[in-house]
Amino acid sequence: MSASNLQIINLRSIGSIELTPRSTVCLLVIDAVSPAMDFEGLVRALIPAGCQYFMILGHAAEDVHEALDHAIEDCDLGYYGTPTAVHNDESADDVASFLINAAIPGQANVRCVVGYDKEDDAVREILKKLRIESSRKK
Repeated sequence: MSASNLQIINLRSIGSIELTPRSTVCLLVIDAVSPAMDFEGLVRALIPAGCQYFMILGHAAEDVHEALDHAIEDCDLGYYGTPTAVHNDESADDVASFLINAAIPGQANVRCVVGYDKEDDAVREILKKLRIESSRKK
């Protein structure tokens, strides 16, 4: 994975994201769900762009997991098999390694989209580990 494959998104403007289609994994780090979060917009932007897996971390991970599952169903894009999974019990190293190397089996060049509601030490640690893991993949 090259550095250009790691993209950081602002969850407040999720509906306006435009991505070219290719194999993508989305990691969401969310500590509190807000009514302003547009999960249907996220699904409508990312699944047609090739998102094949949603990884979720944070205090609100279970709520986000449920909201994403409902959004995938409600958007009726024909992608009901898109996995969403909570990864709260894993280390930052394990999350980064899984995201880059195993979330989409058989894909060598996966785009990683990372979204978070607030930048804190946990988010900075994940981003650091993703950059380290991606440099190993080059």
